[in-house]
Amino acid sequence: MAFSETRAAASPRTVLQARGICNIPITETILPGDCLGILSAEWVLSASATVDHPILIAVEGGEDGDTIEAALIAVVEVETTVANVATVGELVALNDDGSYEAAGSNLPDVGFVTSIGGDSLSAVLVVSPMLQQIDTARS
Repeated sequence: MAFSETRAAASPRTVLQARGICNIPITETILPGDCLGILSAEWVLSASATVDHPILIAVEGGEDGDTIEAALIAVVEVETTVANVATVGELVALNDDGSYEAAGSNLPDVGFVTSIGGDSLSAVLVVSPMLQQIDTARS
């Protein structure tokens, strides 16, 4: 089975590094490593079909009304399962529920896998939603 991870507080992501950091107000629960987009002039989880494009990555989590740090590019560690092991170099896409998975049709590519944990139950991703925007602008 191809790489996938679950977006849940029970299986947290860890943002190891981030660049292009800014502070943004959020209007819903956000977890570290979530891709964020703009909907009606508000920063929200970029997982619904109503959000055009992911733009930033949450460096930290927060609740509705909080101001959090977000970044243009981040190195994010995620948990996987034995059945969903990542492959180094594999493209990573953003699923409709906000989780990361192997790149597939009609899903925005937002990064790639850089390393796998020794137990094969974690993966380190470089995530930059703006890469997709740049690639789209070129075509």
